[in-house]
Amino acid sequence: MKEKSIIGRQMYNVLLFAIILPIGIIGIIAAYMLFRQMNERYEEQVKAENTRIKSVLFDVTSTMFTSCEPIVSVQAYRDLMGCDEFSDAARQEYISMDRAISTFKRTSAAVSSMNVYTNNPNIPTGDYIINVGTSGTEENGDDAQVAAGSGDADDPFSRFEWYRNIDPKAWDSYTCMHVPLNEYEDTYELTLVRRFNTGSTDKRAYVVISLSSNYLRNRLLTTNNYILACLSGYPVFFASEYGELESEMPNKAVENPDDYNYLGDMELDGKKAMTCVSSFAPYKVDSRFFVLIGDHEAYSAEKQMMRDFLLVILLAIAGPIIAITVYSRYFSARVQSLREAMHRASTGDYDIIENLSGKDELADTFNDLKITTQQIRENEAKYYESQIREQKLVNMQQNMEFKMLSGQINPHFLYNTLEAIRMQAIRGGDRDVATSVKYLAKIMHYVLESTGTSTSTLADELKHVDSYMQIQRLRFGEKVNWNFYIADDFKPENYHILPLLLQPIVENAVGHGLKEMDRNGHVSVIIEYEKPVYKEKEIVDNVSAPEEKLSGKFGSQKLLITINDDGIGMDPETVSKLNHSLEEKRFEDDGKGAGSIGLYNIQQRIHLYYGGDYGITVRSNEGKGTSVVLTLPADGLGIEQRKELEQ
Repeated sequence: MKEKSIIGRQMYNVLLFAIILPIGIIGIIAAYMLFRQMNERYEEQVKAENTRIKSVLFDVTSTMFTSCEPIVSVQAYRDLMGCDEFSDAARQEYISMDRAISTFKRTSAAVSSMNVYTNNPNIPTGDYIINVGTSGTEENGDDAQVAAGSGDADDPFSRFEWYRNIDPKAWDSYTCMHVPLNEYEDTYELTLVRRFNTGSTDKRAYVVISLSSNYLRNRLLTTNNYILACLSGYPVFFASEYGELESEMPNKAVENPDDYNYLGDMELDGKKAMTCVSSFAPYKVDSRFFVLIGDHEAYSAEKQMMRDFLLVILLAIAGPIIAITVYSRYFSARVQSLREAMHRASTGDYDIIENLSGKDELADTFNDLKITTQQIRENEAKYYESQIREQKLVNMQQNMEFKMLSGQINPHFLYNTLEAIRMQAIRGGDRDVATSVKYLAKIMHYVLESTGTSTSTLADELKHVDSYMQIQRLRFGEKVNWNFYIADDFKPENYHILPLLLQPIVENAVGHGLKEMDRNGHVSVIIEYEKPVYKEKEIVDNVSAPEEKLSGKFGSQKLLITINDDGIGMDPETVSKLNHSLEEKRFEDDGKGAGSIGLYNIQQRIHLYYGGDYGITVRSNEGKGTSVVLTLPADGLGIEQRKELEQ
């Protein structure tokens, strides 16, 4: 126990100084570097998103500015806004301007409204051209939906929201104003105001374009970031959250707001977010836009990453601790295994099958114990083997006696006996009996000679079928007829087949197919290839030996042996059940018919010898006869023979 405690303490000291402390130090450094890299990556992302938003706003505002050029820069429209009378020529220009504004509004999705405001009393109010009158308190200008009397009496434009926060003398200005959405609500939109150069200080005119908030949302909202955009001195005109519209842009205290740029964390919508704020000057207008991008997911992603990283560090530390603990228990288990093995040996149990791993004194002691018990077991085994040998001698003697009895009756004895009976029938003048005995002798001779052999030639099998049919002819007379049809390119004497495959099928054809017929019945055996068999440069008739096997070309070739009868046939349901039963497990006393059990046995013999790709198929038409098709390999080789050739 004392040695175990010392080893345990040493192992824990190694664990502390070689694993836990280095992993802890490296983990802290790696965590700091990972946090810094992730923070820099998210900063780059919000900066890139901020740049994208500014680019879109600059593009949209530039398009707004340049789209006004065909209105404010055409000299004819300038003259119209400063005319002293509304002549026919002025009316034509008036109509042209109205159409130009209408066309622009129809073709530009970015503009929610576009109107021209003028105080020239000679210009009438139209669809898009509004005469504001000469005073801020008169009734003129109702078409602009601003009540009379709401402005300065000396300035008729003062009744309009877009005018109040711009410099009236400036040629181009950006402002923000409320634009009605429907009867009950409006929205706050960015507006561009461009002044016409009418050549007169009294007669003024402005074109006012409002940027569609829906269009802006479609262009800007491509991410889940928090977005705010405002015009310097105005509330927010665009926000990713509807509730933030017209709010004040968050900012940090700086000396010059126009140079305001900020990158860092900020409280947005009640949550901490990675934030980037910057500004830009629009195209040819003395104004400034501010854009704020906030990523609420940045800090949560960083925290999650740090949690995962710390979990990995903890697992890296916990692993060695668990390993040391497990090894300590493993060491104790080795001692306990040795003790238990010695105890079993002392009680006479020498079956020690386990091993003690390691290369130390414990393992050596355990191995010595196993060698000792193994020698004891070998001595016991020798004693049991001597008894087994004696029993085998007794069994061999019994087998020899059985073979001697079996050998007293052999094929030659039966064949000679039948031949003697046939000769007696001939001497007695009974030719029919002699003929029956002759064919029966052939059948018995073939059956007995086939017993114990794996194959016979197809020619011998056909002779056996012919002998069987000759006996049936003696029994039924001319009611039974048969023929063999063999393809010209096939030689049955060279083809090896399982013995006794065809006769049971022919017997079924006679016994079941022709038994109810009152006319001459016919059984035919047709032998042919499923398709021609080719070698590389010549056609071959057959293969009689493994060395003559077509090299790699016979796998897809098949030999078809079809046994037809023109008997009563079967209905489709019976044929389907019969084919299905050929694959079921059958027994002699299963009640499904002796004929089907015979076919089942033939099917199983074919599967076992040739493989599952070969077998029997039954076809029949009621009243027209039955066909049994045996599909066999064209080379006649069984599974084991093929394996030997492949090796």
